[in-house]
Amino acid sequence: MAEFKSVPREPMALDMEHRDPNNLNEHVRVLFEDAFGEPEGSHSIPGVWEMSYKTYGGVKNCCYLVLSILCGCPLAFCWALEFACVQCCHIWCIGPCIRIWNMNFSCMKLFWSSCIHCMCDPCCEACGLFLSFIRVQNKNG
Repeated sequence: MAEFKSVPREPMALDMEHRDPNNLNEHVRVLFEDAFGEPEGSHSIPGVWEMSYKTYGGVKNCCYLVLSILCGCPLAFCWALEFACVQCCHIWCIGPCIRIWNMNFSCMKLFWSSCIHCMCDPCCEACGLFLSFIRVQNKNG
């Protein structure tokens, strides 16, 4: 009787501290300093700059938390379905199709290679034989 392996678990334990170890979303990280900067000669009073910093961070973090609570699980479900469908398509459709393509074209490659050798080899051998009779001599003086 064939032995069936169970569906693999997570490849590694969930890291609650480092949640983007592969830096997939480095492009969407926008700190206060990435969005705002006061050049020399155009400084607001220190209290405004500090409150702007705190307001930006608080609103961004609070809004992200609310949106992730509302959308995180439903979107994770949708993306899991999407990746499962793509994975299934690659395993059951694209992979075998590529295998058939490679099998058929290896036969075409063999046929084409034979045709080229039949047409080109005699000409190349004749040219090689003809050119092999050329002798070069250096004469000093």
